Amino acid sequence: MLKAKQDRTPAEAGRQPPPPVEGVRIVTRKDLPLSCPMPDAPLWNMHPRVYLPIEDDPDHEATCPYCGARYRLEG
Repeated sequence: MLKAKQDRTPAEAGRQPPPPVEGVRIVTRKDLPLSCPMPDAPLWNMHPRVYLPIEDDPDHEATCPYCGARYRLEG
């Protein structure tokens, strides 16, 4: 007979995923194709739009060559 999987402790059940690394913007597949600046960036802070090939990177991370913004694809 197989042993039933033990229930998680309250501490494990409430565990949240680790917070994002400071300065890294988390993006999802709905944000693709990824461009910088993103649509929610303030107008005064914009540089020429550049598309970042985040899906091609093995770690699914990209850095904007203009402003240095860092992005990570999750999900």
